[in-house]
Amino acid sequence: MKTKYFQLLNPVKWIKAYRLKKQDGKYDKSKSDLELNLYSKILKNDMLHYGYFEDPEIATDSISIKSVEDAQIKYAQNIVDLIKDKEGNVLDVGCGMGGLSAILSAQNFKVEALTPNKNQIRHIQNKYKSIPVHNCKFEGIEEIRKYSTVINSESFQYIDLEKGLAKINAITLPNAQWIITDYFRLHDNGINKSSHLLTDFIEAIGNSNWKIVYEKDITPNILPMLRFLRLYVDRFIFPLKNFAFEKFRYKQGFLYYLTQDLREGIDKKINKEVASIDPEKFANEKKYMIFVLEKQ
Repeated sequence: MKTKYFQLLNPVKWIKAYRLKKQDGKYDKSKSDLELNLYSKILKNDMLHYGYFEDPEIATDSISIKSVEDAQIKYAQNIVDLIKDKEGNVLDVGCGMGGLSAILSAQNFKVEALTPNKNQIRHIQNKYKSIPVHNCKFEGIEEIRKYSTVINSESFQYIDLEKGLAKINAITLPNAQWIITDYFRLHDNGINKSSHLLTDFIEAIGNSNWKIVYEKDITPNILPMLRFLRLYVDRFIFPLKNFAFEKFRYKQGFLYYLTQDLREGIDKKINKEVASIDPEKFANEKKYMIFVLEKQ
């Protein structure tokens, strides 16, 4: 026990810890998203979105991993069915682990994937060797090839509106199609500030050379996923976290009290993430939309 406590006072250990902390400060979530990497180990269809449940009233405790994966495939096929140009080049922006791109490729679309995430790039290059993949953010893609269809599946929320519109104009053909499936904030408050305000998006599109030709609110169809996630957080994550903390307190009481700030930081992080998957809060604050736009 004394040896363990001595390590806390060892200046060499503190120097090494400082160096590691400095390296961690360079962590770029868009290039190495640990949460998405974790989800990809749980769900095996290479899709990282909420899915589309045809029955919005499905009982939460009847949802299985298989039904989640089926809902994700249905979500992807909904996007594929909206594409009007079956022969043109398709760009899958924010492609995740390549699930949607793989479905497009299997249905003979000429698809290219785009992600800045190094783990996703490596996965796609190993598993889907025939799919070209761009290792960059959307704003950074070279303006060489022109696309007839661009898809943003739960990736548009990360793109600046003004920069995104400039880039989409530069890389698309006349009469191109832009498919956006994502959630939008209804008002400018709440714990989770991710995504664009719906009013800002509508205004920006109204002032652009793009026209919304189709829109559908699928919020009810994605809420079963949130209820499923919340169920598992309440039944497994919170109990396991509390068990681990109590076990730590029992086994290493001195270190437990020394790490109070760390534990409080973990609690704060968990509470923020849980707020983002609260079904009622989501339904009150956001809308999950499918938009199809055409270039004028």
